[in-house]
Amino acid sequence: MKLSSEFIRLPLRFDVARLAGEVRQFGEDAWRPHPQGYPGNTALPLISAHGDASNDQTKGPMRPTPFLDACPYIKQVLASFGSAIGRTRLMRIDGNGEATAHVDTNYYWLQRVRIHVPIITDPAVKFICGEQSMHMPAGESWVFDTWRMHNVVNPNPTRRIHLVADSLPSAAFWSLVERTGEDPAFVPFDAAEQVTLHLESVNQPIVMSPHEQESLLALTIADLPDGEEPRQLRAELTRFLRDWAVLWRQHGESGEGWRAFTALRDQLDQILQRFERHIKLPNGTDAAEIVRQVLVRPAINPELARLSQRTIAARRIERPIFIVSSPRAGSSMLFETLLQSPGLYSIGGESHSVFEGIGRLSPSQRGYESNRLTEEDADVPTAKMIEQRFFERLRDRNGRPASGLVRMLEKTPKNSLRVPFLNAVFPDAFFIYLYRDPRATMSSMLDAWRSGKFVTYPNLPGWEGLPWSLVLTPGWRESIGKPLPEIVARQWSAATTTLLDDLDTLPPERWCVAGYRELVEDPQKEVKRLCEFVGIEWDRELKAPLPLSRHTLTPPDPEKAKRNGPDLDSVMHLTTPAMERARDLFAKPPAPRVRHAANPESATATAPLPPEQADFGSVFTRGFPEILDRLGISIMVSTYQSGRVVLLRAEDATTLNTHFRALASPMGIAVGPASVAIGTQREVWDYRNQREITARLEPAGKHDACFVPRNVHYTGDIRIHEVGFASNQLWVVNTRFSALCTIDADHSFVPHWRPKFVSHLAPEDRCHLNGMTIIDGRVRYVSALGATNEPQGWRETKADGGVLIDVDSGEIVAHGLSMPHSPRWYAGRFWILESGKGTIATLDLASGKVETIAELPGFTRGLAFAGPFAFIGLSQVRESNIFGGIPLVDRVKERLCGVWVLDLRNGEIVAFLQFKGAVQEIFDVQVLHGVRYPELLEPTSELIASSYVLPNAALADVARV
Repeated sequence: MKLSSEFIRLPLRFDVARLAGEVRQFGEDAWRPHPQGYPGNTALPLISAHGDASNDQTKGPMRPTPFLDACPYIKQVLASFGSAIGRTRLMRIDGNGEATAHVDTNYYWLQRVRIHVPIITDPAVKFICGEQSMHMPAGESWVFDTWRMHNVVNPNPTRRIHLVADSLPSAAFWSLVERTGEDPAFVPFDAAEQVTLHLESVNQPIVMSPHEQESLLALTIADLPDGEEPRQLRAELTRFLRDWAVLWRQHGESGEGWRAFTALRDQLDQILQRFERHIKLPNGTDAAEIVRQVLVRPAINPELARLSQRTIAARRIERPIFIVSSPRAGSSMLFETLLQSPGLYSIGGESHSVFEGIGRLSPSQRGYESNRLTEEDADVPTAKMIEQRFFERLRDRNGRPASGLVRMLEKTPKNSLRVPFLNAVFPDAFFIYLYRDPRATMSSMLDAWRSGKFVTYPNLPGWEGLPWSLVLTPGWRESIGKPLPEIVARQWSAATTTLLDDLDTLPPERWCVAGYRELVEDPQKEVKRLCEFVGIEWDRELKAPLPLSRHTLTPPDPEKAKRNGPDLDSVMHLTTPAMERARDLFAKPPAPRVRHAANPESATATAPLPPEQADFGSVFTRGFPEILDRLGISIMVSTYQSGRVVLLRAEDATTLNTHFRALASPMGIAVGPASVAIGTQREVWDYRNQREITARLEPAGKHDACFVPRNVHYTGDIRIHEVGFASNQLWVVNTRFSALCTIDADHSFVPHWRPKFVSHLAPEDRCHLNGMTIIDGRVRYVSALGATNEPQGWRETKADGGVLIDVDSGEIVAHGLSMPHSPRWYAGRFWILESGKGTIATLDLASGKVETIAELPGFTRGLAFAGPFAFIGLSQVRESNIFGGIPLVDRVKERLCGVWVLDLRNGEIVAFLQFKGAVQEIFDVQVLHGVRYPELLEPTSELIASSYVLPNAALADVARV
């Protein structure tokens, strides 16, 4: 809300010790990532939409989460403000973190004050609003002008926690504001007081009234600058308001006007594109985007009408679980297994008649277009009928009918085309996407068609050939007259693409990915994971193999797909975009849902996930994609600990894409003019840029490079660290043998140099040689963690025994370094990372003097440059026999992992990307100059099977198709 001044202190103060005690009862698993993805920012929901702690939306009735029940004093604090309380959270900022500068321009926040009550803080924490900066002391209460650019900076290692409540200010609240100059009155905890909070139930309009539109736009229009474009924008908004007012007089909120309101809103949305990034408001925001947030997006919300009407009668099915997949992916096996949970009910089979038994949902009455259903099909009568038809047939695992409020499990492959419909009928539903190897799935689909046992539309109008089987996908008419393998390929691709598009629109807390192979090989582990995600009990022990499902044609067998191999080979190119996307999703599923303990006092930190279930999430500051976009580059990062190479790609100046590719323990990365070499656990992979493939990648027209594995050289386990191109040859830091090497076709490696103090070539890692500097096409310097000749001898002096060595002379240039890595020559200066201190420094090669440029909140390893910026890799590291005892461990208690960007002109950190979850350690960071959006194909990619590079002479003989 726009206020008269940057900060206003309310005349109330609270018991800090009591508040801190209520906060500390919650374990780490109660905290959730910040909804806007601000790095180092987490939240614990106390009041949220529908009381769902996993719901970050500002739309819907605000209700207490289970956490608020455990906080009696926080309830009393909230009640003391005398207002209707909306979304309320405990907001936490990690040490050495910030909230990221922003303006609260959303419709919701424009009308609400944001109350801050600092609970755990430090005097160094600064709240910045507009041109003002201040510290909010613990126990006080403040509001501030959210319409101005604001930020919170926490420069010290300790965490900051505030109680943050969004509130519709009442007359009583404004009375508090008017008393801002008074000494704050103390509000003690009253154990006898039973507080009833006034919570908001309506926060978005079904259809916004003209009067509200005018009042909201008055704020924006008043801030518009002078000029021709602002004048044109004012004129367009005035026309829109007039037309909206006419529709409002005709229809009000009634459903008969929704289509016309939506069309008018969408027309304004298109008009706003002309003004994007052309008009800035005084607070630094884009005028067109403000209009979208204030007027366009909240203008009409039909789902609120549907939801409010649906909840008039008591719900009988809560949080249903839908297994969604393409046909023949193994959903019957998963369904029959999960149904053994004591808390689930189902109709016992697939739900074709539940949906298609309702006339308006039957394909026969929809022109046989497909099985597709969307939220537009989920009107109130249909939604109630769907729930009733399900409820009447539900039975638990013992055959008992449903009564009261129940959890339902449902699986029907046609639901791969119905996710928006199901989400509208059941707004609290969970979805489990079952991934199975696409080739194996399509082979099973071929068998199903040929068997004649899965016919769904025997008399499909216009269809030729075998009767239509399985799901009826959009565009099925394009398959008329095609060979069966092509029909199946198109069917699988359409179902999978539609399903993934729809899942992408859901909050990540509402869906997860299950693996068919994991279910077959270790069913107990996979099923327990899924039960934990959706919040159901599991009380049985499963052993492989699972019983065959009722729809199984033949038992699971890894060799089955080979039977249809020749048929599938000819059509796999039709499935490539969907197949790559599905595999990417399986490798990098959405962030896992945060589960909360039933008793918040017993909550404990979540154990790390195994790699196959890991969360490869990340958050970034807005400056990161802007820098990549401006320089026209992308970044390649290796994370050996999580077995991934990560491509950091700017979608545009505001959005960063982190693209994960699996390799076994990737370490050093070497970038050539049209190639990339990656050292891994036992190999060196040679990738070549095959740009022609980019035309076959999704999204179309986005990629400008595609690195394809061309060769792989097996070195054995030599603990490869850095690799680099020098004199047109690939050089390798062979850490295990303490040597610089090259590779050729006949040998594991060819040693060329080792330090003078290392007497023999032996697989003993005597000095932990790790980095090299290439200058003018030659390896000139190397870094090592110790000048020792004993096996693992460097460990004893790792904190300050590191050295930099001149390769030509063999002499040590610098001593006393703390675990040095990534030595580089750039812009006329020598740079090195003292990882043990968590710093980046310059080094004078003549004197060996080191000058620290910046301290960072992690183990610095991996360094690359572009323009005036250095890109620095950070790892969390753990107190172990390797990392224990280094200065960094004492300096920074909560170390971070990611890529930080340093401005070489002033030594300031200007942006960073922080990895979450599975990625905890980084080795190398390299810049791909002139490449904005690359792809790196995994060795198993189907694209490799259908992509060829031939000599120019041979191309003349290639048949032109």
